[in-house]
Amino acid sequence: MGRQPAEAWFPRQLTRRTRTIACGLFVLRLWCAWWLLAAEGGGAGTVSAADGPTADDVANAAPLGSFAWVTDMHLDGSRLEYTAEAFRQLRTEWKPHFVLITGDNNAHPAAPGETTPADPPGLGGLISDPAAHRHLPALRMADEPESLGFRRQRFLRAFLDEHLQLPYAIIPGDNWPQDFDLVFGPKQYSFDWCGLHFLLLAPDRSLHGAKLEGLSAFDEPTRDWIERDLDRNRRRPTIVAIHEPIYPPTFLDARPLQRIIARRPNVIAVLQGHLHRDLQYRLNGTTYLVGPSLGMPPTQAMKLVRVYADRLVLQTAAYRRGNGRFELVDRRQTIEIAEPLRSELAAPAGASFAMTNYDALPARPLVQDPQLPLRIGELLQNAAGFVLRAE
Repeated sequence: MGRQPAEAWFPRQLTRRTRTIACGLFVLRLWCAWWLLAAEGGGAGTVSAADGPTADDVANAAPLGSFAWVTDMHLDGSRLEYTAEAFRQLRTEWKPHFVLITGDNNAHPAAPGETTPADPPGLGGLISDPAAHRHLPALRMADEPESLGFRRQRFLRAFLDEHLQLPYAIIPGDNWPQDFDLVFGPKQYSFDWCGLHFLLLAPDRSLHGAKLEGLSAFDEPTRDWIERDLDRNRRRPTIVAIHEPIYPPTFLDARPLQRIIARRPNVIAVLQGHLHRDLQYRLNGTTYLVGPSLGMPPTQAMKLVRVYADRLVLQTAAYRRGNGRFELVDRRQTIEIAEPLRSELAAPAGASFAMTNYDALPARPLVQDPQLPLRIGELLQNAAGFVLRAE
């Protein structure tokens, strides 16, 4: 007998323990609301309009390169034209070298039975080391029925190919992650570009039925790989990208990942999504950013990240409903790069984007784990620790 979906499993197990879990989740949602209210009201970790260099400072220094950061597209039938226009502006006006996409990508499925591309879009050409191609996903058998998740990922890939038309690095979020591995390949991988090291992460196990959030976990072998990757690249300024925030700690294994990062001063920034707010925090010398959602209110936006010889400068491109366009706002966020980490920063060779020093864990499906609700106490501890620290 196969594993039942979480939605079917959870109601039948409504015991005293799960009622306690439900109460805990209600409390957790109240704490999440507190995070957002504190941030919007000028509490700890918010970004001021004065952050970063002035426009004149930026104009007088040429960046080594740039990438765009897009999170929480929440693509569906109602947002296709809007998102296509956002990508058109990104491609034609700001022209980043590549786009970093950090989850909650697409709910819209392709029609069943359409042709499925064999490999991730151009990924083989983006990875400079041919030996790394072993990490690409195994091909799906042509006679296998298509799942809804597979059709969603297939639609997303075709949409990016048609409308974005730029190289990208992508991970799934907690919404619609199913079958990501069959279309895009690994969800845990790293590479170098412009002298920066990028480490992209997504959980191994989760449970997202019955309106549960934050029940995401990383297996021990994955955490070991993360530590080895960060240690192997300790002389490079490193950017970690993940959907559910590590800080604020919004999922089960956030605190173990915080501890891993705290021991590695080469991690200069963690780029996160999920909360649909533009937030900034500092913890143990690392900048933790939460990106605004491209698809969802209150602030529909994306970010342009320029890489300089001694810093990163992020600028928000916010959607203006009045004219239907995205406009770069004056506010900037700056992340300084320590002197010992600057030696390999350099403009990319050539105009095309290429991932060097590529590594990955093999592509594999996300596991739905019905035991994760038993760890609800850890979520509550995470939230309580954050609230006490913020106060």
